[in-house]
Amino acid sequence: MFSFLKRKKSGETLAAMGNARWLIGEKILSMLLVLFASVLIARHLGPEAFGTLNYLLAIIALMAPFCSLGFNAIITRELVKEVKRQNTIMSTALAFRFLGGILSVFCLYFFYALGFLTTIDASFWWLVLLSIVNILTALHVIDFWFQAKVLSRYIVKVRFIAVLVSTAVKVVLVINGATLNGFVWAAAFESLLISCFFLFIYLYKASPFSYRQIDWCYGLDLFKQSKWLVISGIASIIYLKIDQLMLAEMVSVTEVGIYSVASRMSEVWYFFPTAIVASFFPSLLKLRGVGDDKYQIKLQQLCDFLFIFALILAISLTFIADWLIVLLFGSDYVAAGLILSLHIWAGLFVFMRALLSKWLLAENLVFFSFVTHGIGAVVNVCLNLWLIPIYQGVGAAISTVIAYAFASYIALFFHRSTRPMAIIMTKSIFLPGRLILAKLKSSTQT
Repeated sequence: MFSFLKRKKSGETLAAMGNARWLIGEKILSMLLVLFASVLIARHLGPEAFGTLNYLLAIIALMAPFCSLGFNAIITRELVKEVKRQNTIMSTALAFRFLGGILSVFCLYFFYALGFLTTIDASFWWLVLLSIVNILTALHVIDFWFQAKVLSRYIVKVRFIAVLVSTAVKVVLVINGATLNGFVWAAAFESLLISCFFLFIYLYKASPFSYRQIDWCYGLDLFKQSKWLVISGIASIIYLKIDQLMLAEMVSVTEVGIYSVASRMSEVWYFFPTAIVASFFPSLLKLRGVGDDKYQIKLQQLCDFLFIFALILAISLTFIADWLIVLLFGSDYVAAGLILSLHIWAGLFVFMRALLSKWLLAENLVFFSFVTHGIGAVVNVCLNLWLIPIYQGVGAAISTVIAYAFASYIALFFHRSTRPMAIIMTKSIFLPGRLILAKLKSSTQT
């Protein structure tokens, strides 16, 4: 099934697999720490205050596309192609991302002034604090330098240390009976710490950023290339996080607290496909230039692996969702069990979407990233308006699964340019049937 894992591996494949192991290993440990902290905080604050905290963080997440400017995978590509210009590439990308982060703060205040965030009135200054600290996530561009060099083990170490320190701070806050205010400051501290650690490790391993190295014309060219990625990023965040905002505005922050417990248990796994695909992306780019056959085979193998991973995860959590939620978070969050058993199935499409995103970039089809994410955003908002008033958090979970299916799979059939990836995904979805046919074929030949 996954013959690329069995056959003799090239140096690049071994490097990619080693890179992925570091990323996934760090994520497993970080996931356990984050889950441990989330359980303590959720039990300590209760659904209402925990819902307010997650509502604030969901709003900050909506700013992410402005801070990244869609540069993420493009920077990896540029660093692979233009080895001698890495200083210019990194300095320019950082400068533009800082400007994007500052712009996001103004956009946030603009939407608040228009009255779109009525639930946040009492917590506005917390939102200001988090949004200002969020500007420093521009430094996360450093992560993509390490990805391009297939040296993620360095960034993994500092990120894990940051998560470890942040978790320790949160545990101390819980022990000392801190209020919601303390955990907002802890969230700001965690974001600041990770950004500072990224900068430290980059200065240690590479040349420092330089204002003189900023190429504004080159940066504008990168922005033109990424404009559809920025818009698609906005659409993506809308259908990833809009459910929590709409629950807060249409139901209550208490419902957000219950829903966020389920969605966090579901979404905590989403890093795995991103780590796997990011590690193989440089080799995929090279295979595309060498020959179409090997490129297509590797795409299918990666998609098969991602789908099976997500399917096993979805089936497992569906059966233990109620028990797991009560065990970890307590009876106050019992309603999150049903939400989790539904929400986890969105992972089937999220896992394959990680590969789709890189494929669209490699094929110069970034416009379709915007189109598919836009479809997902529209579907999610419309379904939320219909289902949330009836089913509350359960309705939001149903909307999320359907929206992910449309954005990451169904929409690909609508245009001939994206249909090849739709076919690859379909083959992965019907992988059990493919295996049975292959077995029957081999038995008839013998």
